[in-house]
Amino acid sequence: MHIIVGGGSGFIGKALTNTLRAKNYKVTWVSRTAGLDRITWESLKTNGLPQCNVVVNLAGKHILNLKEKWNDNYKRELLKSRVETTRLLVDAMNKMPKAIAPSLFISTAGKCFYGVGEPGDTSILDEYTDIKQFNKDFAADMVHLWEQAANHLDKQLVKRHAKINIGITLGDVKRERLTWLRIGSQRGFLPIVRLPFCLGLGGYLGDGKQYFPWIHVQDVVNLIIFIIENEQLEGRFNAVSPGICTSREFLDSFAVHLRRNVRWEIPPWLITAIVGSERASILLKGQNVKPTRTLESGFKFKYETIDSALDDLVKITF
Repeated sequence: MHIIVGGGSGFIGKALTNTLRAKNYKVTWVSRTAGLDRITWESLKTNGLPQCNVVVNLAGKHILNLKEKWNDNYKRELLKSRVETTRLLVDAMNKMPKAIAPSLFISTAGKCFYGVGEPGDTSILDEYTDIKQFNKDFAADMVHLWEQAANHLDKQLVKRHAKINIGITLGDVKRERLTWLRIGSQRGFLPIVRLPFCLGLGGYLGDGKQYFPWIHVQDVVNLIIFIIENEQLEGRFNAVSPGICTSREFLDSFAVHLRRNVRWEIPPWLITAIVGSERASILLKGQNVKPTRTLESGFKFKYETIDSALDDLVKITF
């Protein structure tokens, strides 16, 4: 099978590519730069897609990239990196002759699809939830625009469309060669929260009562491949671990694995000052997201508890 991966050079895209190629799938990236087994987004506009079986879109700038100042320009970049890339892929698929069109499109979006809830809110959000009843913010609005672009897919041409809402994705914490801080060479959420622990400033995000819908990166990869290989599956799937925890429970476990201490509660005003008010809501508010339909499909999570995930991912303690 030939699988096109939009955003294949990203954190999840690389992990997916490695696993697919280990299973002898052919993988081509859609990327900003040309290269072996790649096509660029610019060439996609003019030349379209090659013959393929599956298209997966994982493209999108990291919303919690703290190197980027939170302003209107960056918010436009976030939208463009998600909405425009999805629209380009959908338009390209819709123009393909039926004989060479893919049979499956997997579009992805964030768990912010469900809006935000206040800390301690026990409302369960799963694939059957009517999202209209929940609070919205910039991240939720962005996800809905992202999904609207995916929904223009011609279902007469591409028979299956699976939508995956991905939780906070955890990847390896590894040692960097050239910095004593060793904050991690992999992308994902763990290197972001690891830096304060390295400085002896590890703390809870607010009171820590907000839900933390997390998932191990390998479980994201396994779910995508599970959908590819089970031809009856389509519709929405939540890529979040069934063992959801609070932010406080996550940081307690992370501190144990790092052999460090959680020393304080970081006040909401300080988090807001550092990352901006709209981005701060992602850290200070959460969603009690459950993978109900994902589990009903027969998918088995490899990492169901935060302790089992961190046992696998935290390779160094400083």
